[in-house]
Amino acid sequence: MSNHAWRMERERNTRWYWGRPLRLSRLLSLAIAALSFLVILSAVSLFLSTAVLHRNTARLDNAMTGAGLARDVELELLHYGRLAEHAAERDGMEPDNQRKAVHRAVQERLVEAEAHVGSAMEQQVLGELVSRTETYFTARDRMERAGLPLDQALQQTQIDFDDALSKAAELVTINLADAEDARKSASFWDDALDTVSIIVISGLLLLVLALVQGARTQIYVPLSALRGAIERLARGDEHTRVPDVGPVEIRELGAVFNEMAASIARKGEEQIAVLAAVAHDIRNPLAAIKMSTTVLARSAPSTEPRVLRTLTIVDRQIDRLARMTDDLLQATRIQAGQLELSRKPCDLCRLLNDSVELYASTSPNHRISLVIPEGSLVCDVDEARVEQVLDNLIGNAIKYSPTGGEIRIVADRDGEEATVAVSDQGVGIEPEEIERIFEPFHRAASTRKVAHGVGLGLSVARKIVEAHGGRVDVESRRGEGTTFRIRLPLRRHELARLSA
Repeated sequence: MSNHAWRMERERNTRWYWGRPLRLSRLLSLAIAALSFLVILSAVSLFLSTAVLHRNTARLDNAMTGAGLARDVELELLHYGRLAEHAAERDGMEPDNQRKAVHRAVQERLVEAEAHVGSAMEQQVLGELVSRTETYFTARDRMERAGLPLDQALQQTQIDFDDALSKAAELVTINLADAEDARKSASFWDDALDTVSIIVISGLLLLVLALVQGARTQIYVPLSALRGAIERLARGDEHTRVPDVGPVEIRELGAVFNEMAASIARKGEEQIAVLAAVAHDIRNPLAAIKMSTTVLARSAPSTEPRVLRTLTIVDRQIDRLARMTDDLLQATRIQAGQLELSRKPCDLCRLLNDSVELYASTSPNHRISLVIPEGSLVCDVDEARVEQVLDNLIGNAIKYSPTGGEIRIVADRDGEEATVAVSDQGVGIEPEEIERIFEPFHRAASTRKVAHGVGLGLSVARKIVEAHGGRVDVESRRGEGTTFRIRLPLRRHELARLSA
């Protein structure tokens, strides 16, 4: 696929609801826009609510003040009327300056009330109240100058007095009604502000949840998949790939990774093919050389020990080279997925006894001990493959242990698994090297100076054990030794026998 076609395909796979490719920058812009909208909405709502509440508060204050002033006028008039009636009943004389003081107090209250008028109706009623009070007090002043008796003056001005009281009471009622309206309006807007606040907070929470979910599905999950693929590739899984999900930037990064992994896999397959061909071509010459050394050893005169010693060394090196070639062939078959297993019931205790007996005779400089449980450890395995694994682990333990060191082999049952632990007293392995020792052609730095090898034995052993559904664990301390423990599933009939 050409670069242009690849980009077109990627654009087609990353369309969003408006037909444009989803990018991290656009996702971030949408999040910022949504947050900005909610913040602006909150600010506008707060500003409007504050303005309305301030206006209603001022209106309520004016109404209550106006009602109080109107009530004061009403009380002043009532108080004056009562005093005048008592004076008329007592001696017919009104106290000096009493009416003028009341008139002045009423005028002050009315002037102050004009500053708190909140509606046209209130203004009209206040004007009528001012007119009625002035009419009343003017009539009283005129009658006093005319020398009219107090009781007659009160009777003649009673209508004006009642009108003034009525207008004062009406003004109180209007102000109280206006105050109630202001209170209801303030309560309404307070509830509205609470509703808007709940909506905004809910919107923010939903937006945060949407952003978290979007970040998880569009960013975190693809990045986690990419990280997992990188870790698998680092562990040697060259066929791992990254799914084509997420924004354009992550998809492009995943595509680059997939191309890199595919390139590594191709190169690995090419290397395996070359190694397999080389190993296969080496086997025939090795077999011929092996046969020749055997013939020479049999025909060499017994009086020539140097020749026999040389042939023995050559034969040993040929065997070593043959084992390395076999390991190489096994590794190439496993890497190519061509490992075939011929499973059948096999007692691991018997295999261990055979292997220990073999190595005890060929490695007299090491002490080999074997601990096995009573009875048997029967597994459905390929006997030849498992024997190859045991030979590799025991051979490595002997190879990397000092002369006179002990090789301890312990077999046991652990639940539904059979375990075999091979421990040595060798140089040990650094912690950072433990996982890498199973990589093909890798050898720990601490073992390179102790013995030679190509670094394929452990890789092959692990693949064989994993093909049987088991695993290989390693415990090691630098300078104290290493323990390799293999775990293989027990045969079902063996589990039934143990349960019984």
